[in-house]
Amino acid sequence: MVRPREHAFDALTGEVRRLFHQLAAVVDALHDLNASQRAVLERLLRDGDQTVPEIARACRVSRQFIQVLVNELLERGLVVAMANPAHARSPRFRITDAGRKRFEAMKAKERALLRRSPVPATASEMAAAADVLRRVREHFESLAPSR
Repeated sequence: MVRPREHAFDALTGEVRRLFHQLAAVVDALHDLNASQRAVLERLLRDGDQTVPEIARACRVSRQFIQVLVNELLERGLVVAMANPAHARSPRFRITDAGRKRFEAMKAKERALLRRSPVPATASEMAAAADVLRRVREHFESLAPSR
């Protein structure tokens, strides 16, 4: 028999997965970059210069997957490779001014969409939901071995 807490957790994780895929579809339809490319730009903007392995570990995806994304962003001039004194074969990547402007334009487009079609939840409800999701994520991060 499934306990109420387990049932609630199943419902929460199911909604998170469905929301993740729906938001990715919205980003893909709204922009000329996909959700994964957007995520790499956001990470570099927020956390600063990083290597492909660092980005992959933080995102918990393969290094090869991130390398493909970074290569695409390099081709578009949205990131630039820089020498890495700590590792000659693993450059650090930095978001360019063009990448920063592109990301800011993407955020503006997303906010405009939300103004045209507001999410049916109050700011305090969304903040509370974000807090719950953060605590659940942090719990599982504390259990999972790092990649």
